[in-house]
Amino acid sequence: MSAILRHARVPVFLLAASFATTSCGSTKHDTEELAAMDVTGTWESNKGGRIVFTEDGSVSFSNITQDPYCVPEDLRNAVPRASGNGTWVFETIPDEHPGVRIKFDTGLEKPAHCGLNAFWVGKRPYSEMYLRQDDGMGERYKRDPSAH
Repeated sequence: MSAILRHARVPVFLLAASFATTSCGSTKHDTEELAAMDVTGTWESNKGGRIVFTEDGSVSFSNITQDPYCVPEDLRNAVPRASGNGTWVFETIPDEHPGVRIKFDTGLEKPAHCGLNAFWVGKRPYSEMYLRQDDGMGERYKRDPSAH
């Protein structure tokens, strides 16, 4: 019986060591930190979304994917896209790409305010970003070089 227990400890130890190696000390996808020049400008998605970040921390957006938590529960399926104005600040969620937090008033009683996260991918100069609720799948934003 003690021989079985002794041999059972080896796989448990290896599993624990593997978990510790992969979950601790995780990186931010080997990307650099963001600077204002990486964020500011006009970004357009392959599905008609548009986000304009300015150096003063303002943001305007139109036709972006709506985060379900930004609308009342009874309207979540009826309002799939959003438009508005707000502010942005640098914020990187652990285990994510460098990003910013977009904050805006919903114009509704509940929820009155909303926050979205945008993440930049690749290496500088960043050419693509996505909104967290899109999870980088299906809708990606590219910088519009003609817009100022």
